Amino acid sequence: MSAPDAYSLAKQNVMNTITGEIIFSRKAGDALKKWRVLFEVSQAELAKAMGISPSVLSDYEKNRRLSPGTGFVRRFVTSLIALDEARGGTHIRRFGGVVKDLSSAILKIGEFTTPKTAGQITSALEGVWLTGRQQSHIPIYGYTVVDSLQTILNLESYDFMRILGANTMRVVVFTGVTRGRSPIVAAKIYPIRPRMIAIHGPPSAENVDQLAIHLAERMGIPFILSLKKDVRSVIEALTEI
Repeated sequence: MSAPDAYSLAKQNVMNTITGEIIFSRKAGDALKKWRVLFEVSQAELAKAMGISPSVLSDYEKNRRLSPGTGFVRRFVTSLIALDEARGGTHIRRFGGVVKDLSSAILKIGEFTTPKTAGQITSALEGVWLTGRQQSHIPIYGYTVVDSLQTILNLESYDFMRILGANTMRVVVFTGVTRGRSPIVAAKIYPIRPRMIAIHGPPSAENVDQLAIHLAERMGIPFILSLKKDVRSVIEALTEI
């Protein structure tokens, strides 16, 4: 596939993703704000591009108005995309890319319409903080539960970015872990990193590799150990939070 075709497909994919999430969300305002924040666009500049006042956009984001109609959603999405294209299309490529089938490496992937804090994620996973507890307040917008660690370690950086799903502000849970060094080394190697990393497998924090904890601390990534009894429990906790 040529570069222009790949970009056009990525653009259409991300537009469909954003539109669908807003339309089907129980709280459309949360979805509107989520995507504006992920695209790193201020309320003022997006409102200007849409031809509305910032206060109107703010009301929608705070769910003070009725769910936006299709016309509003269309303007929101096209304006967001246009602003990103004016800056080089970085987020379009990040969130809309199409790559190889990664189903063998992913057990579960999902997005939170309403962000959860790292602390909430830790509690849901019966987690033990290994490092980064001071960042327990940071927002987490999604999750990916990964099974085949060896597959992930052999991915190209662009493929690893796709494992991060629709946004990088997420927790990636590595299952089948023995000591925890490989997931952190993988995060260090690839230029695109998740906002939070959890591992599942070691029976206690004492069994986690100290170098892994040190590297996570240096990278500024919250790092936890889930003590859920099995992988199914991990997935259920994330889908029900």
